[in-house]
Amino acid sequence: MTKEAHWKPMRRHPNVYEYQLKYGKRYGVRFTYYDGEHKRHEYKKSGFQDWKEAEVTLHKFQNQLDNGFANTLNNHKMTVNQYYEKIKKRSVEIGKWRPATVAQKDTYFKVHIKPVFGNMPLIDITRERYQHFIDEKVKSGLAKTTINTMNSVMQVIMNTADRNDVIVKNRLKNISIEGAKEPKPAKLEPQDYQKFMETARDYLSKYWYTLICLLALGARREEVVGLRYKSLKFFKQNDQEICEITYDLARTKYEQTGGKLKNFSSYRTNYVTGEFVNLLKFTLQYSKNICTQVGRQFDDDSFLFIREDNAQPIHPEYPNKILNQVERACGIHIYPHLLRHYFATMARSNNYSPTDIMHWLGHSSLEMTDSYTRPTAQGALKLINEMNPTLFGNNESKNKK
Repeated sequence: MTKEAHWKPMRRHPNVYEYQLKYGKRYGVRFTYYDGEHKRHEYKKSGFQDWKEAEVTLHKFQNQLDNGFANTLNNHKMTVNQYYEKIKKRSVEIGKWRPATVAQKDTYFKVHIKPVFGNMPLIDITRERYQHFIDEKVKSGLAKTTINTMNSVMQVIMNTADRNDVIVKNRLKNISIEGAKEPKPAKLEPQDYQKFMETARDYLSKYWYTLICLLALGARREEVVGLRYKSLKFFKQNDQEICEITYDLARTKYEQTGGKLKNFSSYRTNYVTGEFVNLLKFTLQYSKNICTQVGRQFDDDSFLFIREDNAQPIHPEYPNKILNQVERACGIHIYPHLLRHYFATMARSNNYSPTDIMHWLGHSSLEMTDSYTRPTAQGALKLINEMNPTLFGNNESKNKK
């Protein structure tokens, strides 16, 4: 074995070295590079009798490095579990994954993926084996949404490994998910919505009814419970009372004191008019009165919706409890996100600007807004009534004769 100190670099041949042995001159190559995770590696070969042979070997390795094969060799023992933890660590550090995101992905990974693939090297996962895994999940009766979410976690792992040359390529792309139980349609008919809101108005106090109304405006639950006193600004324009609502803080069970919104587009301002302005004025004052009654100080950063017994912020999932109370009174099941879908559906069916709806809801694309719409009987009847004259106008007039 030669000593590195005896190696002499060859002129005009970068990374190629020559060294002297008792039985003659030999050549070697040494090349330093960094992998996709910025770890330093050194490629080193020696024993060549010809410098050209050494240079050819070096160029062959450099080509492999350019194509990702060398990094794959360095990471051939990297397991699914190890790489998931790496991805999670980085995603949390750069703020890409919120605590709620981490909790969701951790659950799906630990329950479904880790028991089967956790200790398996990434390069050993075949499409056939993963397809069998998905098929077994379908046979077990898991809902399609569950399987899709579980698969999305695995695809994050494999796509990131592909992108960083940890594997040659992601063999699991476009995996087939067929035969799984379809989710129940998240639809709400206008008459059920009207009955629910009327019951809420009669059954709930004005304070909690306002919370329901904010959800009905399409805001996410985490955004509504994250509203603070400074989130509301009242002003007049052309003798019309207006309230400006700013959404810039989210409260979830993982970040009960507040955290980032879902994405950049979620940071937005909505404007309301009419009776709703009075509801918000009342709610703001009522919240302050609760604090005064229990001796709790408040300021502009105080949360709008608080418990009436101790002025502490309500639990982020408390709106579901309020909706359940109304459900028991009217028999109609509604959850916070269904109201968001309903807002999108009715706004689109009334031909309002898709872009305005997108910005109002805090969506990042029109495609996302469209995916929130759901069919209703009212929408179908409106469509056919408007299309009847176009499709069957002449035939109808002839039949009347």
